[in-house]
Amino acid sequence: MLNARILRSVFLFTATNALAAAMPLILLPVLTRVLTPEDYGIVAMFSIVITAFGSLTGLSVHGAVGMRYFDRDEYDFPRYVGNSFIILAVTSVILFALVAVFHEPLEQLTKLPRKWLMIAVGVSAVQFVLLIRLAIFQSAKNAGYFAVFRVGQALVDATVSMVLVLAFALAWEGRLIGMSAGILLLGFAAAGSLMAGGYFKLVPSRAYILNALKFGLPLIPHVLGGMLLATVDRVLIANLLGVAETGIYMVAVQIGLGIYLLADACNRAISPWQLEALKRNDRSVDLRIVRYGLMYFLGLFGVALAVGAAAPWVLPVLVGPAFAESASLIWLIALGQAFGGMYFFVSNIIFYRNKTLSLSAITISCGLINAGLSFVLLQVVGLVGAAQAYLVAQIFLFISAFILSQRLRPLPWRAVLEVHKRES
Repeated sequence: MLNARILRSVFLFTATNALAAAMPLILLPVLTRVLTPEDYGIVAMFSIVITAFGSLTGLSVHGAVGMRYFDRDEYDFPRYVGNSFIILAVTSVILFALVAVFHEPLEQLTKLPRKWLMIAVGVSAVQFVLLIRLAIFQSAKNAGYFAVFRVGQALVDATVSMVLVLAFALAWEGRLIGMSAGILLLGFAAAGSLMAGGYFKLVPSRAYILNALKFGLPLIPHVLGGMLLATVDRVLIANLLGVAETGIYMVAVQIGLGIYLLADACNRAISPWQLEALKRNDRSVDLRIVRYGLMYFLGLFGVALAVGAAAPWVLPVLVGPAFAESASLIWLIALGQAFGGMYFFVSNIIFYRNKTLSLSAITISCGLINAGLSFVLLQVVGLVGAAQAYLVAQIFLFISAFILSQRLRPLPWRAVLEVHKRES
C-alpha cells in the first residue's frame, strides 16, 4: 500500500493545487463583471504566449534536472543545475531577438501589443527558474516547500491583479501585470532558494549541457504538441470568431482546469513512487501500480462528470451574464481534462524509458488532430466545436500513450480487470 508519507504528499500537492486553482476562481466573479469578453480574450492570449515562449526558453531541460535528482550520486548535481541556467541564458537572448524582429506577425496572430510580447519573453525565462525549483521539490517529495512557492505565486498574481484592475482601472493590462508579478517575484525567490540550498554551481560543463539537451530537445516537439492540444483552440477562436469569443471560451477552460490541477497534483505526489516501483520489476508491485491507476482513472471521470453536471447551476453565480455561453462547453472540457490526467499516469512510464522522442511524435500528432478539427468545427458548429475537438484529441492522446507505454514496460492491466470482473 502507499505509505503515510506518500498519502500526506498526495494531500499536500492536491491542497496546494486546489488553493492555486481557487485564486482564478475567486477572481472570476469579479473580473467577469469588470472585464469585457474582449479583455478576457487578451488575458487568454497572454497565457498562451507565455506557454509558447516557455517551451523555447530553457528548452525544457528543467525536466532533466528533476530526473537527475534521482541520480545525484552519479552527477555533480549543483553544477548540473548551473549548466541548465547557461542553456536558459542563451535561449532567452535568442528568443528575445527573434521576437524583436518578427513582432509584427506575432502581434497579428496573438492580438498582443509588442510591449507585452517582449515582457512575455522575460516572464517565461524567470518561470523556467521557478519550474526548476519546483521540480527539485517534487523529486525530493517536499510537498511543503512546493506549496509555499506554488501558492505564493497564485497569491501575488491574485492580489496585484485585483488592486490594479479594481483600484487603478487598468483592465486587461492590470491582469497581465498581476500574472507577470506572480511569476517574477517567486521566480527570483526560487533562484535565491537554489543558491541557499546549495543547488547551484555555475561551472560550465559541455557534458552536462549535452546531457540536459539530450533530455530536453526531444521534448520540444512534445511541448509544442502539448500547446497545440491545450492552446491552439484559443488562437483559432481569436482569429476565426473574435477575441470576445476567446474570452468566453477561456472562462470555460478555467472552470474545467480544476480537473487538470487535481490530476497534476496526484501525479506530482505519486510519480516518484511510481518510478521507484517500476524499477523493482516485481509483478506484485506492478499489480499495485495498475490498481492505483484504475482508481485514479475512475476518480477523474467522477469529478469531471460532477463538474459538467453542476456547471449550468453554478456558472451564473461565478461569472457575469456576458459569459453565460461558457456553460455548454464546460462538460466537454472537463472530460477532456480527465483523459489528460489519465495520460499523465501512463506517460510517466514513457519518461522512465527515456522515449521522449516517441512521446513527442504522439503529442504532435494529437495536437494536429486538435488543430485540424478545431479549424473545421469552429466554422461548422461555432464555439462548441473547439471543445469537441479538444475532447477527441485528448482521447487519442491517452490511447496512443497507453499503447506505447505497454510496449515499453508492460503492466498487467488485463489481469487486474479480469480479477475485478470475476469479483463483481
